[in-house]
Amino acid sequence: TAGRMSNQQNPPPLSSDSLQAFFSKLDKSKVVPKEATYKCSDVPVTYALELPIPISLKGSTIRYSFTTVEGDVSFGVFMRKPDDTAQGTTADNGEEAEEEELQPLTRVDSHESPVTGSFLVTEAPSVAVIVWDNNYSWFRSKTLSYSVTIKPPSQDIVQAKYISTCNTSLSNASIDHRSAESRLSKLIATRSQLKKDVERLKAELASAMSSLASSEKEEIYLNE
Repeated sequence: TAGRMSNQQNPPPLSSDSLQAFFSKLDKSKVVPKEATYKCSDVPVTYALELPIPISLKGSTIRYSFTTVEGDVSFGVFMRKPDDTAQGTTADNGEEAEEEELQPLTRVDSHESPVTGSFLVTEAPSVAVIVWDNNYSWFRSKTLSYSVTIKPPSQDIVQAKYISTCNTSLSNASIDHRSAESRLSKLIATRSQLKKDVERLKAELASAMSSLASSEKEEIYLNE
């Protein structure tokens, strides 16, 4: 088996140019997620409303627009890890889970004109949590209408990221391949030496058996 393995031809490593050519032939619609929009109208907000949005790609842009009826509302945007989407989530050590504040809760006059804005996602995977808070005026419920759009990064950025990841994987695979070749070389050398030892032992055994047969014949002759 080792001999057959040593005769196999290893495929040539892929270069960055090869990867670039490979990704250029892919159907980009299957590689890059499409733009997604979350919309809802006339949602009553008595205390607070959270809209968690999973983000899979770094560099995505989130655009938002909303209005309220019956008064203003507090608005904020936070980033959480994928498993920390629930409000009040605590870490294993009992402390509050880490949360990045992109837009602190601030009262906005969304009842007078639409509130719009956007922000860039710098860490992924993550969950963007958009919050509308009315706890300061819970006795007066507000009616919310919103539209939130997630725009993934450009295909070129995603392709560059995949190529970088593939290059890293290829580098690691190359290191593993060299290590495997070194181990295989040692195993082949050991196998060769063991084969020589076996042949030597066979010869010694044959010689010993011949000597034993001669001794037995001589013993029989002397006993007669």
